[in-house]
Amino acid sequence: MGIGFFVLFVAGFLTFTTPDDAKNTAKWARWWTDSGHRVAAVIGTFLIILGLLAFVWFAASLQRWLGGAGHVAGTMLVTFATLFVAAAGVSTMLRAAIPGGKLFGDTPVPAGADLARQFDNAGFAILLIAGALAAGAFVITASYLARVTGALPNWLIIAGFIVGVLQIAAGLFFPFLLFLLWVLAVSIVLVRARPEVVVLEVDVVPTV
Repeated sequence: MGIGFFVLFVAGFLTFTTPDDAKNTAKWARWWTDSGHRVAAVIGTFLIILGLLAFVWFAASLQRWLGGAGHVAGTMLVTFATLFVAAAGVSTMLRAAIPGGKLFGDTPVPAGADLARQFDNAGFAILLIAGALAAGAFVITASYLARVTGALPNWLIIAGFIVGVLQIAAGLFFPFLLFLLWVLAVSIVLVRARPEVVVLEVDVVPTV
């Protein structure tokens, strides 16, 4: 489900668009008055939330694969995954508060640009600070378990430690993108490593 998380999260993020220029007050002031922007934001929100649910499944599967069930490190792995999902969910819902409120509750769009811009900035801050730090701790814990058990290739373990530490600088956004790519890489490795199901053909000899 890590691949599903990657696809849904990225698709939702790209669908949920806001003005590129934070200083363009006029554009921010009229952004959520456009019904197309509001619908795109709500669709993006649903995709991101579905992606986060897929991440929960991925984290549980990764814990079992790494042999972390019943161990402190395994418990920490799930805890950090939960914190990431919670932070990313709150971030997304905060950013979607204005378009969602208008679309579902017919709440008037606030006049001016300040509130819309602040909601968006606060949402990104939650994702790229609290969410990214939890994601980094998740990746480092997973890499530690993989190093102990040898469940992942060495290059991916080393990359995991690097990606985890880089989440400290996730405010630059590129380190957070590396986290998404790490999840995708691990998911591909796990899919390819699944044991094949062997079907045995048995000849049935009729008895007289």
